[in-house]
Amino acid sequence: MSSRRGGIKRSAGITILILVLLLCIGISTAFVLFTKSNLASKEAKLPESAISLYLKQIKNNDFNGIYENSLMIDPHLNSKEDYDQAIKDIYDGVNLDNLIYQVEKDPSDNLLYGLYDGNVKVAVIKLVKGDNGKWLASTVFEGDHSSIVEVPAGIIFKVNGIEVSNDYISNKSVTATNFSGLDDASDAPKVVRYDLNNLISEPVITVDNAGYGVIKDVLSNTYYVGKTSTDSDLKETVLNAAKTCARYPTKDGTLGAISAITITGSDFYDRIKTMDNQWYAAHGTSQFSNENVLSIVQQDENSMIANVVFDYYIAAGSTSKEYHIGYQISFLNVRGTWKIAGFAIDNELNPKTKVW
Repeated sequence: MSSRRGGIKRSAGITILILVLLLCIGISTAFVLFTKSNLASKEAKLPESAISLYLKQIKNNDFNGIYENSLMIDPHLNSKEDYDQAIKDIYDGVNLDNLIYQVEKDPSDNLLYGLYDGNVKVAVIKLVKGDNGKWLASTVFEGDHSSIVEVPAGIIFKVNGIEVSNDYISNKSVTATNFSGLDDASDAPKVVRYDLNNLISEPVITVDNAGYGVIKDVLSNTYYVGKTSTDSDLKETVLNAAKTCARYPTKDGTLGAISAITITGSDFYDRIKTMDNQWYAAHGTSQFSNENVLSIVQQDENSMIANVVFDYYIAAGSTSKEYHIGYQISFLNVRGTWKIAGFAIDNELNPKTKVW
């Protein structure tokens, strides 16, 4: 009996020992796992970890989240497609495994790191801490495209799908640029001007306000926002004015006809009144065709800017010439009459114009 009891005691002791060992192993494993998890969590909160993760994503062409992070780190108005391609171009042909980084001095106290391949600086990385305490990284670069957008007060617009904030406003009440050639611009529309910089390509501008649209200045990177119009009377006014201007260089019209529909205190009138049309040969046939007002935008109720195209055929005997014309004309309503206040030629508006 005593021998059997001793065996039972020894068996129970071994069982308890095994349980204790298993418990110790479990506790140790849990501690190790906790320690690794804790270290990984702490490491993820270090600035350098964000750079490593960022470069790993680029190396694997994993651009999910990179664009969104860039908007938080260094807000911009570029599209995802443009931004992703710019990042690819920056790191094209670079062995990301060979890059080293060092802190850059920045007067704005931003946390910047320069990325170097040997002695060659490849890029600059900007870091910010996210809401979860982890650092986020983004490449800093400058787009080489800039634009101006002029809108009536109170109108909200988007660039590449991103709503443009008031941070981009450069002037809250300024004469619209397309009327800057007037000697007296007191009746010209006043607009809010936005300066858009660091753009990778020409922006896509949209307006959520119903009935509003955009027309781009044919001579600059300025965009005008206003109410769009398809009014037949306005279209006829635009076409008649455009044809009156086209007739003068070919001697089919007079300067007096132009002055009757133009604000004479303007740089447009100063230019056209000095135009020499005496060189143009006499001809018996002149006619217009394919007339089309492409768009009309009204920056206020007494102004409009329009794009208009038409073909102008001239013939003298067996000699003939067809001009494919495109104009952008700004008008002011002066005491009930629409008058030309600004004028630019852009024959590329005409679909028949060949662009080489």
